[in-house]
Parts: sequence; C-alpha cells; structure tokens
Amino acid sequence: MSASQATADPRAVQTGAAVAPAWRRARFWLALGGLLIVAAIVISLIKGSPADPLDPTSASKSGGKALATLLRDHGVTVHRVTSIADAQRAGGTVLVAFPVDYTKFQLDQLRTGVARQILISPDPRLLPDSLGLGGNNFPPAAPDCDWPGALAAGAVDFPSDTNTYQVSRGTAAAIDCYRGAVVQVDTLAVLGSADLLRNDHIAAPGAAALAINLISDNLTVRQVTWLMPGANAPGQPPASIWDLFPTGARRAAYWLLIVVGGLLMVWRGRRFGPVVSEPLPVVVRAAEVVEGHGRLYRRAGARDRAATALRAGATARLAARAGLTRNASSQDLVTAGATLSGRNPTDVAAVLDGPPPTDDSQLIALARRLDELERAAGVPPRTKGPTA
Repeated sequence: MSASQATADPRAVQTGAAVAPAWRRARFWLALGGLLIVAAIVISLIKGSPADPLDPTSASKSGGKALATLLRDHGVTVHRVTSIADAQRAGGTVLVAFPVDYTKFQLDQLRTGVARQILISPDPRLLPDSLGLGGNNFPPAAPDCDWPGALAAGAVDFPSDTNTYQVSRGTAAAIDCYRGAVVQVDTLAVLGSADLLRNDHIAAPGAAALAINLISDNLTVRQVTWLMPGANAPGQPPASIWDLFPTGARRAAYWLLIVVGGLLMVWRGRRFGPVVSEPLPVVVRAAEVVEGHGRLYRRAGARDRAATALRAGATARLAARAGLTRNASSQDLVTAGATLSGRNPTDVAAVLDGPPPTDDSQLIALARRLDELERAAGVPPRTKGPTA
C-alpha cells in the first residue's frame, strides 16, 4: 500500500488530531495551577520571615528581629528555641517571650536549670512570692534606680501597655527601676512591656539601650536563648476568684465547709421528741379499701395474689376460731378446720392450700368455698359495710 493510499484511508487516525482536544481541555487548569504556584512563591518572598509577635526572626512590625540584630551587633548570640527542654539544655540566659503560655511550675523548673531567666510582661500568678503586680501606674521616663543598665539607657519611652511590678520588703539583691517596669530578683529579671521589644518600637528613645542592657546583663552575657511558645506550652488557665485571696484560702474554705456541714447535720439530726398523732384528713372505709384492692388485682390479672389474700384471711379467722397462734403450721390448720367443719381433711387442704385459680370463675368459686368452710367451722360472720 502506498503512502497516498494510507493517508486517504478513512479509518486512519492522526496523532495530532487526538492530542489537540485534550490539550484544549487541560490548558485552562494547567494555567490556573501555574498561576497559583507563582502567587504562592511571590507571597512567600514578600512575607519573608515568620510574622509571630516578638519572634527574633520576624521582620514584621510585631516581630523582634531588630532587637536580635542589635544584640548580635554587640556580640550577643541569639538562639531561638520552642521547647523548654532545649532552653534548659542551652542554659545561660533564657528570655521567655510569652510567659502566659506556660504554667508556674514549668517556669520555676526552667529557672532552676538556667543561669538567668527573663520574663516579658508576665502574669503576676507566674511570679515568685517576692514579686507582685505593682498596679496600673505608668512608669516614669527616668530610671529612678542605681542599676548601671538603666542609668546608661536613661529616659525610656515606654508603651502604653507597660505593667509595673512590686518587690516585697526585705528581698535581698533586688533591682527596681522605672518604678517597677524593670525588676530583677536574684536570677530572675522582669520587663513590664512586650511592645517595647517590637520592631516598630525598638527605635523609641531609650528602648533599644534598655532592652540590650537587660537581656545581656550589661553586655556580660554572650549568648541568649530566645524561647518562643511551642508544642509543650499548655497555656495559663484563666484567673479565678481564689486568686484574690492569700495562699491556702481555698483549702481553709473547704475545711470550714466540712466542719460547718458536720455541725449542721448533728444539729438537724437530733431527736425531735415523741411522735404526735393527728387525725387523718380523710376517712377511708375498710370496704372501700377492699374494693379498691380487688379492682387493682382484676386490672393486673393477679388472680394468684388475690387467691393468696383470700386464703390468708380465711386461715387467720380459722386459727382464731380454733385457738391456734398465727405461727401454726398448715397441717394444724387443716386438722382444726376439718374438726370444726366436720369435713374431709383432704377437701379442707384443697381449699386452703390448693393451686391458684387460672380464671375469674375459679377465683369466684374459691371465694365461695372459703366462705362455706368458715360458716361450717363456726367462724362468726363478718360485718358488711354499708351498700350504696
């Protein structure tokens, strides 16, 4: 077959004819996917470093990259970690950017394992007993202390959210500057403002100098571990009403509640005196009670229980007629009933201890036979209630 004949064959399919429709259908989605990839790359390049607040690698307004760069310029190496275990292994000076994301126990354990700990605007519940919240007084610009780092920084423009802390009286080796905005006790240093370290505020008057002197301990520290919240940061539980009371107030309240509750139970559980009889508000006749029980038995279909009640009443009356006690045996009751009535003991036993009836007619017959047995035995007739 020649080439011209093969081309003319209508059953022949060309490769280009099969690929063209598929390409036209897929080119839109391929172009859209490529556009998304390019947009993601551009956004990542524009975003640059992480935008977490106070992150030493973040160049955003709320980041701390500017302060980290200034520390490195002064010979202080900044090592960023997100785990308390890594911070303890690094030792030295550890800056906790967000103490509120940790518990007091975690911070206490971290402080015992490092040389120096810096807390940024911590909650007063996370502080040791020697430190407490100083109130909402805005710190002054002047240091108002003799710490060389604060004196070198001079007047500082503090942000509006700055907290102040108070050192307990008698605490040794304590530094209190800017009226509580900067506090140091032993190996713990506290800064009352997180915004002071942000990229958009570090250029404020005195902010950079104070931050560098506080973190590097007047340039005596050459390595700082910057702890950011990670997977092991459970967060601080919300404040409760018990935080307003001294330590141990909750336990004392529990014990007081137990003691008062015990005394209340003893008081209310005392004897109230003899029982006082009172007339019933409604008098229910015995006949009405019997009729009510009968209706309940009939509604529930409890013929066995009704038969047991009838036999129990007849047995009690026969025992009283024969002078027997309530604890007399069935054989004694059958013998006494046969003697008094003059009937065969077998017939008396069938009436008093026979099988329960299976229908209403057998139940009525049993009641009639019990009445006949009582009359034959000389049991006094029962007084009938008034009829309607």
